[in-house]
Amino acid sequence: MKRFLIATLSSLAVLAAPAALRAQTYPAQPVRVVVPFAPGGATDIIARMVAARLTARLGQSFVVDNRGGGSGIPGTQLVQNAKPDGYTLLLSGNGPHATNAVMFQKLPYDPVKDFAQISLTGKFPLLLNVNPNVPVRNLQEFLDWVKKNPGKVSYASPGNGSPPHLTMELLAQTHGLNMVHVAYKGSAPALNDLMAGHVPVMFDNVLSSMANVQGGRVRGLAVASAQRATGLPSVPTFKESGVPEFDASTWTILAAPAGTPRPIVELLSSEVRKMFADPEIQQRLQQQGVVPVATAPDETQRFVADEIRKWSKVVVQAKIAPLDQ
Repeated sequence: MKRFLIATLSSLAVLAAPAALRAQTYPAQPVRVVVPFAPGGATDIIARMVAARLTARLGQSFVVDNRGGGSGIPGTQLVQNAKPDGYTLLLSGNGPHATNAVMFQKLPYDPVKDFAQISLTGKFPLLLNVNPNVPVRNLQEFLDWVKKNPGKVSYASPGNGSPPHLTMELLAQTHGLNMVHVAYKGSAPALNDLMAGHVPVMFDNVLSSMANVQGGRVRGLAVASAQRATGLPSVPTFKESGVPEFDASTWTILAAPAGTPRPIVELLSSEVRKMFADPEIQQRLQQQGVVPVATAPDETQRFVADEIRKWSKVVVQAKIAPLDQ
């Protein structure tokens, strides 16, 4: 029996050795960080910050590769099908990595099963904005105004199934609101029509909204996060406005293909968490409306699964038709 145990343990050690050795020498060559969006957006900004930090800490270049288009599906598939050796990573957002699983009828990947989740890389709280000419000054006045005008108040979003769309549907479901959805092809045209007064209201992330709120082009009513945004200290949270437990954010995440050696995943997660614990980086992110959140791999995995379940319920109740790829 003793000999059997020794032989078994020896076999397991041999099997584990390649992964351990790879982690000890990782990275031995440049690492590609795929972003399934065009350059310049919030996810791309975070990706470049993370890539620069990992390059400085691990001694190899982490190079951002933007693969935008197709609702983030092509870029995500590229990483899904890459060799799981830690040299192709995905820095994505909650669209491709969560709500796509809810909105697309035949999504060619599973955000949970097909990826080794490394860490969240920040949250972007959503802000409820109205055109300055709308006759409401706070969240409660907004809710009362919509209830008094059932089916007459329209709201903009960057597209069908986008986080701002689903967040407004969540608010409507929890408060009995009857509103009309106007889907745009992206945040910029939706925001332009909000400022022009063609639509009265929309959810947008704090990062995109900050300059317009500060400049008086839109009025921020409430931010859907636990704390007020550093750059918008006068805008209250939903909880402060009498709507507790309403938490809605967009977020970014670092992931790798499923099967990537666990020691490599743990190493990368540890480095990201150290980065987001840096007071200088925290301050820099908070000033841009980003909540500096980083998570351990198992926590990240649970978070993604929970997000998919949360928004699936919203889509089913709102009877939102699934999209074709």
